[in-house]
Amino acid sequence: MPEGVPGQAVLTECPVCRAKHEVVLFPAFHRAPAPGAAPQAILAAGEAACFYHAEKRAVVPCDACGRFLCALCDVKLGEQHFCPACLQSGREASHLAPVERGRVRYDQIVWSLVVVPVPLCFLMSPLTATGALGLALWKWKAPPSLVVNTRARLVTGMLLAVLEIATVTWVWSSFFAGVKGVK
Repeated sequence: MPEGVPGQAVLTECPVCRAKHEVVLFPAFHRAPAPGAAPQAILAAGEAACFYHAEKRAVVPCDACGRFLCALCDVKLGEQHFCPACLQSGREASHLAPVERGRVRYDQIVWSLVVVPVPLCFLMSPLTATGALGLALWKWKAPPSLVVNTRARLVTGMLLAVLEIATVTWVWSSFFAGVKGVK
């Protein structure tokens, strides 16, 4: 990793392929990892014990299976607490809600509906542009991508859809007005 100020982009060369890359160091890169919570020993008889460490005090139950967990075994995802076994089985079964594996990019679907039909079939573009506009309005509150600004792309796609509908409507009305004038 290149030396530099955290948060600033540094242009560096890959040692293998010699390609230039822009690298941004996160501020936490040079920070030492914070130690996790230490488990506490059971002090009084009758206190709940950790399922995995019988000598440690339980601090929270697992939200999936209900087992009591000490501070060492508690894995917090969002607002939920999981034990290591439930976390592993949930990861393998892909049903852990807080672990998001992907998002639908509605901005790309809108752009495809707006742009692709234009060169292929100009007559279909009002239908696809209307569909793109409807999809953009319907999915406006859907969570955006974490990587790119999908909100701006969605708005631009909506504007292009309206422009496409207006252009095709104007072309059709001009064409039919010209056909009526010929007779």
